Amino acid sequence: MPLLAGGALLAALAVPAPAAQLPEARLDEIAAMAEQNNAQARTVLVQEGPKLIAGAPYPVRIHYLRLLRRIQADGGNFREAFETNELIIGLAQAERDPLNLALGSLARVLRMIENNDPAKALGQLTALGTRYRKLDSLEFTATAEGLHGMAYSAVGQYDRALHHFLRALDTVQRHPGLWSPREADIRLAMARMYVNAHDPAKALETLREIRTGLSRLPPRTEAAAHYFEGRALVARDELEAAQQAFAHALDLAHTHQLISLEANVLGNIADAHLKAGRYRQAEEAARAALAPAERSDDRISLQMAKANLGFALFGQGRQREGMQHVDAVIAAMRKAGAMSSVGRLLAEKSQALEGAGRFREALATTRERESVTQELSLDERNKAISALQEQFKAHERAAQIDALRQENAVKDTELRHRSLLQTAASLGASLALFLCAGVLWMYRKSVLTGRRLAELNDELAYRSAHDPLTGLFNRRSFLDRMRSRTGEAAPRLGSADCFTLLDIDHFKRINDEYGHAAGDAVLVEVGKRLRAAMRESDMVLRWGGEEFLVYSQGVTQDQRPLLVGRILDAIAATPIVLDDGTTLRVSATAGAVSLPFAPDGDVSGPEATVQPDWEQAIALADRALYKGKEAGRNRGYIVAGLRRPEGGLELDLVLPGVTG
Repeated sequence: MPLLAGGALLAALAVPAPAAQLPEARLDEIAAMAEQNNAQARTVLVQEGPKLIAGAPYPVRIHYLRLLRRIQADGGNFREAFETNELIIGLAQAERDPLNLALGSLARVLRMIENNDPAKALGQLTALGTRYRKLDSLEFTATAEGLHGMAYSAVGQYDRALHHFLRALDTVQRHPGLWSPREADIRLAMARMYVNAHDPAKALETLREIRTGLSRLPPRTEAAAHYFEGRALVARDELEAAQQAFAHALDLAHTHQLISLEANVLGNIADAHLKAGRYRQAEEAARAALAPAERSDDRISLQMAKANLGFALFGQGRQREGMQHVDAVIAAMRKAGAMSSVGRLLAEKSQALEGAGRFREALATTRERESVTQELSLDERNKAISALQEQFKAHERAAQIDALRQENAVKDTELRHRSLLQTAASLGASLALFLCAGVLWMYRKSVLTGRRLAELNDELAYRSAHDPLTGLFNRRSFLDRMRSRTGEAAPRLGSADCFTLLDIDHFKRINDEYGHAAGDAVLVEVGKRLRAAMRESDMVLRWGGEEFLVYSQGVTQDQRPLLVGRILDAIAATPIVLDDGTTLRVSATAGAVSLPFAPDGDVSGPEATVQPDWEQAIALADRALYKGKEAGRNRGYIVAGLRRPEGGLELDLVLPGVTG
């Protein structure tokens, strides 16, 4: 479901009216429907959504969003599911709901794992565990355990992964009424772990436990079970049986529109054909996998399909055409930072070249893979160290603050006790004087302890609101600002709040060629230039990685291209000089959108009655930024309007040095 599909949905989420309680029974019916027919449930939920939540109280709205997120994720629409998760987080923050805020934060951790950053995910899980240690939620505990298992599995620590999976499974089995995670989902994750750990026998045993544990499997679960069964059978070289399992999975995935799973199954069918030397069949399966992979926005499945297509063409004698596909996928993986996948693909490329008698190229590819492996080992070690440091800092800060609070409480208790003793009339003057001195000493020590606690709280407040590398504001401070945005004065007529999202061009190349220290130096310098170029009232923050966000109030329509141009010029006008004297030409690509939003710039027109919120505005800016990347980078696009009903963007181009 597109996030801007109808102003009624956005208005219903943003403005709860004091209406009568709407029946959550209908949402429960749709949830039950989704277990048997995900596509039908998704259609019904999208059609009935605005009516179900219009004017509904918060529990109904959050129930609706959580169900929508689950159905989207089960269907393989991961981008939509993560976008819905951001709506859940925003709504939970507005309603001060720690449970759904915590669960939404765990969904962000899942995205880190899916984006091939398990070390960062482990650090975030530690921080969330500390922050929500008093939440007392079985759902949060079980979900966190499952995510720990997935993250450790992704870094190859299968014993630790199994430990966390079993803890999650125990919690779910003892409390079968939990909304999530579901027992079958944990067992499927375990089966995937066993396949990756080259233990197909345990994977097949785990899949048998899924089938015996449920009398009737939901199509989604049954399809996934057949899929992992096929992968396990391929690992055992039982290729014919594997193809039968894949065929069952493909039929279910296609029938129930499980598009991401369909793409993965077709990709593995192509793999099995390649392993058996059936190159024509591998080509057919790889080409069939392209469409569902593109629809689901599953980058990994799409790259696998293109790589399989390349190897299938290579095996049929179309070597030049095949290697073009393979090399394009390797380049895309490098750009995305998926170096472990690059290493695996280089190994397959080397084997293919060697089998074709192209030994010199095979040797060069093998050496390239060895270089990638060394780089990957160093990068993974750095990530692991970073994750451990984040975990240690989180524990250290929490322990230090608890200790100071306890010490302060003890001193306060002693101070009260001394005061009571001072009132005793039976004590002599010398004793009274001694007690007074003791009280004064305790008081001074208590004051010093209180000051130290205040200093630590101030330091923590600053750290929680600022990015540790650049010193810019971070997402948390921005979210706090957005929560108070509704209470700020409305922009004057003809002006609006402008959100400018920008991304440093070719940042991955800087890290690869000059090292991560150079990349950090570039981020710091870009942050300095942005602060210097913007007004004091503008909010400049590091959005994440090499992305930055500038929030500017009171910007007129004529000023918007000037603002975006000034941002681009500030970054690209002069080279960045590193500590070793190296000069780097750095540019950025930007996407901007204004609120209130109206295609003609008239904030008082009829479009102003249905407005996207700030989260939707940033999503639009991100789409505009992506268009800038496609158009060649070092430019900005301002969202001028939406094409309805297509939902495309009307964009105004801004180039550096043009707007002044």
